[in-house]
Amino acid sequence: MQAVLTVVPIFLLVGLGASLKYLGFVSPQTLKENNFILYWFAMPATLLRGILSADVGALQSSSFPVAVWLPYLVTIVIVWLTGRHGETRQRFATLTLSAVRGNHFYVGIPVIHLAMGQSGVEAGTLILAFSLVLMQLLSIGSGQLALLGKPSWETAGATLARLLKNPLFLSCLCGLSLTFAGLNHLPAWTNSTLGILADISTGMALLTLGAGLHFENVLRMILSVWKIVLFKLVVHPVVTGLVFFAFGLSTQMIQAGVLLSAMPVAVNSAILAQEMGMDNEYCARGIAITTLCSMLSLPIWINILGLV
Repeated sequence: MQAVLTVVPIFLLVGLGASLKYLGFVSPQTLKENNFILYWFAMPATLLRGILSADVGALQSSSFPVAVWLPYLVTIVIVWLTGRHGETRQRFATLTLSAVRGNHFYVGIPVIHLAMGQSGVEAGTLILAFSLVLMQLLSIGSGQLALLGKPSWETAGATLARLLKNPLFLSCLCGLSLTFAGLNHLPAWTNSTLGILADISTGMALLTLGAGLHFENVLRMILSVWKIVLFKLVVHPVVTGLVFFAFGLSTQMIQAGVLLSAMPVAVNSAILAQEMGMDNEYCARGIAITTLCSMLSLPIWINILGLV
């Protein structure tokens, strides 16, 4: 029961966001403006502050980057080996794209904060700092390979160019650079400013997420995207936990890593699917249903991880 109560505030805020949109209190323009503030200011502040405050002992091990990269690769290989049967190229490409692209920022960080506190957020931001680039390249490259039969240097270059303009990636890069340079102790006024920005991100992110979700016939949607639910909410966190344990990462890192990997599909996956010629409606249904199903799966993972 305690695990359920841990995530209840998350989904109450998501539900409030959906209700505000349904009642006409939130316009598309409001959603766009809120997303801009979150994407360019609040979320980068959360990541930067988390990395600068984290215990960087794990970074002294050369195996740490491999440990946080490997679960993405292993999960994608499992999808290729077991998920292709009965799927069109467009749907399978969407499946392999979305299987490892979690909603780390709008849901993941808030859930970790509620379940583990600030130390969990610090562990989670370190994991994201090292895994963000490879996750983008692997998921997009795998999706393109499934769609076209071969990877493209043009797509890889476009992905890297997009990353270099991504404030979330840049905040991770900045945080790691300052940490390795020994400059991670910010002046009090700077840290306070980042803290205030970070504090507004959780509530606004969840309200915005709820306002942007679209549900139709839920049962029909679940039956149509059960593979996305299985790979994203079950297979990927299992793989992450096993890999992190095998590499001897700390209990806190394992807990944060599994929770991050157990997040619903990232909202921007539908945009990528549309841009790349995949089945973006299938992806949009996957986002909505994994968000709904995570109301059940996240308390289970919190219990398994011993966070109650």
